[in-house]
Amino acid sequence: MIAWIGDDYPAQLPIELPPIGHAFLSGDSHLSLLNDTEWGKLFPTDGFINIGPSDRVFQVSMIHQLHCLDVIRVGFVTNGTHAAEHIQHCLRYLTQLVLCNADTTLEQDEIASPHLHAASGVGMVHRCRDWRLLMRYVLDHPTKAYESRNEATDKRP
Repeated sequence: MIAWIGDDYPAQLPIELPPIGHAFLSGDSHLSLLNDTEWGKLFPTDGFINIGPSDRVFQVSMIHQLHCLDVIRVGFVTNGTHAAEHIQHCLRYLTQLVLCNADTTLEQDEIASPHLHAASGVGMVHRCRDWRLLMRYVLDHPTKAYESRNEATDKRP
């Protein structure tokens, strides 16, 4: 039995995400570096949820991953002060994600020159889990206000 106290909680969100096929899109208008609205639609929440009998707060990794991509995007666009540190964190985090998922999808070679290979990934169908169900879960389980969380924590035995 999971206690949901300290390190005693499940490593994964306990929902089933069925496999789906997904083909990546391309084009200048798709997820443009300058399109804040389109990027914002990728994660309409901060990804923090309440879960378990005492409403513990966790962030869902997929939302963190999308956030990191957006931080890198904004860093490229604004080149703001201290953006490098956040971009560095996000690049490390996304590297772990790529290694963890080990996507084995075969992407067709698009020969760039006689000695160069290139692949855009466009049109290749990847075996994915249905992130729409995960997003729906996150939206249906938003974190409570900070004050409410402290009250719930204070009432634990």
